[in-house]
Amino acid sequence: MVVPGTRLTQGLLAAMLAVVSAAGEKAREPSAANDPSNKQDPPMICRNLTKGNVVASHLVVADTWEKRRKGFLGRSSIQPGEGMLLTPCFAIHMVGMKFALDVVFLDRENCVVGIDTHVKPGTLNSSCRKARSTLELPPGTVAAKRLEKGDMLQILRADEAKEKGAEKGEEK
Repeated sequence: MVVPGTRLTQGLLAAMLAVVSAAGEKAREPSAANDPSNKQDPPMICRNLTKGNVVASHLVVADTWEKRRKGFLGRSSIQPGEGMLLTPCFAIHMVGMKFALDVVFLDRENCVVGIDTHVKPGTLNSSCRKARSTLELPPGTVAAKRLEKGDMLQILRADEAKEKGAEKGEEK
């Protein structure tokens, strides 16, 4: 039994305060996506080969467990043109997120096999069993870029895209 004012209660309060304080410090740290030391070199882009446009001009590839676990957590927003490719990944959750996302599911050949638009923070599950990878984009991107099931996407380095003229994002 814990009696208010006892040493045990004071110890528990001190421990809880330390945990809350540490969590607050962690929340103020720069997010992995904003930390220059975590930037990919060179940057990646995502192109829709079917429609002939650029889906994401600043794409982060999360291909390790730690990068997939972190994702966009800790970020307060996502800018137009940003995106994250989680691979391998066929399901996401939005617990702890502060903003909505458009989610595009891709098979092994980067063909769109599923789309979930404007997935709200707190959503427990968005998934597609046919998917090998998941592309997270700012809300509204799917509509703006006319993404549909069956579209073929290409992930490539920005310098490769520049050579091929893909970075312009001009429509066919």
